[in-house]
Amino acid sequence: MSDDIREVLLDLQLIDTPDRPEGMVVLRRSDVPEDRRAEADEFVVSQGGMIGHKPLFEVIGGKTPQGASVSESFYALPPAAFLAQ
Repeated sequence: MSDDIREVLLDLQLIDTPDRPEGMVVLRRSDVPEDRRAEADEFVVSQGGMIGHKPLFEVIGGKTPQGASVSESFYALPPAAFLAQ
């Protein structure tokens, strides 16, 4: 597994939700290996992204991806976060 958290996140499947937060890509947090989630959480927030649960995405106009549980959390972050600095 890569040391760079960007590469870990880039390997995840994008979640296709019709009304995701504008300008953001959405990833399922549970797809990140458990031992890397705290690091991923910090990275997402530091890059201007957010960690949300189903109600957050409903409140800002998006829809939770089909098949997701009510308690499941997601990352929404700008595509520029994946560019190496």
